[in-house]
Amino acid sequence: MTGPFRTSVGHAFGRTAMPLAAYYGVTLALPLANGAGRSGTAFVQHAVIVLAVPPMLVLLICAIHAMGQAAARFAVLRRELEMEGLRARQRFVAQSRQ
Repeated sequence: MTGPFRTSVGHAFGRTAMPLAAYYGVTLALPLANGAGRSGTAFVQHAVIVLAVPPMLVLLICAIHAMGQAAARFAVLRRELEMEGLRARQRFVAQSRQ
């Protein structure tokens, strides 16, 4: 991972820590307290999905955001290069007329 992407992922997990903790408490801790742990593999499968999907979604959203930012930077740089090329052509034409 690159530096800025790693930083944005860290910030994203920091922002989602409290909501994820509440989500995990409701979907895992409360059922365990009520005896769902005795149901065997069904609860374990549920717990694995509950624990794995939210972090994957955070990473996916961070990746999409990073790609959008990169595309925007590319568009700005491309426009700047096009404008510089136009200015260079205008200078060339002006010099050739003299």
